Amino acid sequence: MGEFASLTGSEATFGQSSHKGTQLAIDELNANGGGVGQKKIQLITEDNQSQAGQSSTAVRKLISSDKRGWRCWGEVASGHRRRSLEAAPICQQNKIPMISPSSTNPKVTEVGDYIFRVCFIDPFQGTVMANFGRKTLKMNTAAGPFGCEERL
Repeated sequence: MGEFASLTGSEATFGQSSHKGTQLAIDELNANGGGVGQKKIQLITEDNQSQAGQSSTAVRKLISSDKRGWRCWGEVASGHRRRSLEAAPICQQNKIPMISPSSTNPKVTEVGDYIFRVCFIDPFQGTVMANFGRKTLKMNTAAGPFGCEERL
């Protein structure tokens, strides 16, 4: 299984956490006989250094390797650096399933039918949190990104 993640750079904390969780899950599967078809799973990881442009390089490197049966795991970011959005078209074009653990931008899975996520999208999370703040906490405003105030 190929993984591309921010193991270094400004978002390394997120990438390293995701990588450690992925490796833990693979170790558990392998200790219990392996994954699908009882085959051991090998994780090959590429660091995109938290930089725009590096996810596409990492995914191309993973896909062009001599391994068969690739699945891509990553990236944790889909916001302003758009690393998942950068890699998704490459995976889609090569018919390689890509699963993002935490890319919340709705555009990520709109790329095609080989692109997946395991988290909620931004519009859903925003609505749920606004409703919680308004109805449960009885708040009318909340601090938004960059210190701006948002009406709930």
